[in-house]
Amino acid sequence: MGSRLLAGCLALLLFLILIGSGVLYFLKYQQDRTVETAHNSALDLFLQPKRAEGEPLDPLKRREALRIWRGEVIPKGGDRPFVADALYYVAEIVSETEPETARGYWQRIVDRFPESDHRDEALVRLAEFSVRTDPEKAKNLYDRVLGSTSTPELQADAQLGVVLLEDTSEGVPPPEVREKYQQIVTGQPDARAASKARERLDQINRFLIFQDPNPNEFKEIYTVKRGDVLLRIANQYETTAYIIEMLNGVNAKNLHPGQGILVPTWGKVYAVVDKSEFKLMVFRESDKHFLLQYPVGIGELQWKTKAGEYIVATKEIHPAWPDPKTGRVFHYGDPDYPLGERWMGLAPPSSPGTRTGLGIHGTNQPETIGTASSAGCVRMTNENAIEAFAVIRLKSRVMIQE
Repeated sequence: MGSRLLAGCLALLLFLILIGSGVLYFLKYQQDRTVETAHNSALDLFLQPKRAEGEPLDPLKRREALRIWRGEVIPKGGDRPFVADALYYVAEIVSETEPETARGYWQRIVDRFPESDHRDEALVRLAEFSVRTDPEKAKNLYDRVLGSTSTPELQADAQLGVVLLEDTSEGVPPPEVREKYQQIVTGQPDARAASKARERLDQINRFLIFQDPNPNEFKEIYTVKRGDVLLRIANQYETTAYIIEMLNGVNAKNLHPGQGILVPTWGKVYAVVDKSEFKLMVFRESDKHFLLQYPVGIGELQWKTKAGEYIVATKEIHPAWPDPKTGRVFHYGDPDYPLGERWMGLAPPSSPGTRTGLGIHGTNQPETIGTASSAGCVRMTNENAIEAFAVIRLKSRVMIQE
């Protein structure tokens, strides 16, 4: 009798345990579904995939997505794969305002979600946090990305991080460091890292070209011969007389035999206007090495700057300008003259004599640089227009890209 009672009690206990386990499993399943549903809802609010084409993202919906991720998904989601997405989006949003929170989220992705698509980006971001405080740790993190199969853009981010750690000089870094910047620019031209590499190269090259009084990788000494004129010397070096004047403070009237002048050695150049970055970039034609860049303004919505390949068909100082909107002709000296100090007219390579009305020029509205507000042309500050006019030769290629 006693053994049967014991067996019955054990069976009842086992039954209760099974029921309890089932209830707990069901509750956990329900919680998992609730958290995942909350994540999907936040993702929809954040990305807003159903909005009309051209309609801006609603910031209130994005704030609600942030609230859901921080209040419901991240605290309750555990190690479920979708939590890595939530951590990634929140870290991106708060990286400027709450850097320590972002750092913690990037670290959690690395530690708990090693298979996540966001892991390598988290490594890059953690390295960026460590660059100043612990360069060795930063280098190790970048090396982990470089040793992985991450996207080319993240590889470029890691390459840039390593180069920045090597670029400790306040002045001009050694040639091998400069070459690594160039490799990023030419290898991944559309990557975020390339934009940052160009910024640093622009600083370096600008010093070497315009401030360094000595011959260097961009210029050499030329000894003026009897009968030489600036244009002949410029043609010999496939450059412009204007840049020789700019580098030496000379003009055609004060050249004399035996005089040593600095002349550019970069040869032919081409320009790329990136409309998305509002930048005009100048590259060496022979090896596509980056030289200089300038901020620009582009055409407004109804007067879009047309993408395509062009050549510099004309170069003029203070030409008359007919307004395509009103037909009025403006002349230099008029308070409303819009072309500033220089004009470079663009035309298709197949028909260089075509007057397109499209050009690169200075402006009387420098506040519009970095905006889409022109009548289709590429605007520069007058100072930059004068410099670009000196660097870019007649018939140079110009690519305008979206």
